[in-house]
Amino acid sequence: MEQVLFETERMAFRRFTPEDRGEISVFLKDPEVMYAWEHGFSEEEVTDWMERNSARYDRYGYGWLYAEDKETGENVGAIGLIYTENINGEDGWELGYILNKSFWGKGYAAEGARGCIDHAFRVIGAERVFSQMRTSNESSRAVAEKIGMEYVATYDRFYHGKIMPHHVYAAEREAWQ
Repeated sequence: MEQVLFETERMAFRRFTPEDRGEISVFLKDPEVMYAWEHGFSEEEVTDWMERNSARYDRYGYGWLYAEDKETGENVGAIGLIYTENINGEDGWELGYILNKSFWGKGYAAEGARGCIDHAFRVIGAERVFSQMRTSNESSRAVAEKIGMEYVATYDRFYHGKIMPHHVYAAEREAWQ
């Protein structure tokens, strides 16, 4: 079992392992969960996601993290800190959250997002944490605003042969409480 990196009130966070593939596949293959990507992932895309995430662990020490409900042991989803190049022209730590449907609407995304930002500032030493989401992704935008992230910009990303407008939000270390 991977070591717990940090905890929030209801969740423990650790790196994903190859043994977690089944649990990862549940949310990555679900088109309803992956609506911002406009498709559920194929087996090959799940493998690619896992390999990219493992490479992030090796290179930066962090990536998407396994969020576990401490009471039930269930996988809440992937919530994490991803070092990203070119977020609207800037490199930095990005907060991301993809939750299993059974955990939607219960405050887990906001709790996990706040825990990741706290960890980024306290342990990693980040000065700024970004979050980016499709302009149509109302729930992700609501999470960013709920936890106190500030709108920065809107820009276009290219994904699967399509231009997708994204909002960028940020939390600054000096303003974070």
